[in-house]
Amino acid sequence: MDFPSALKTRRTRRRMSQLELALRAGTTQRHVSFMESGRSTPGRAMVVRLAESLEL
Repeated sequence: MDFPSALKTRRTRRRMSQLELALRAGTTQRHVSFMESGRSTPGRAMVVRLAESLEL
């Protein structure tokens, strides 16, 4: 599974909106949307913040 699909799957399993994930990870809803669609590739620090926000 590629990163965009995995991110969306994990977020929806946690019943979290893009906005809620963005606020927890310290980014914008638009950036989360772009990462989920594959339009943006997150750096290592963002991946760590997303993982912590999703409690992985």
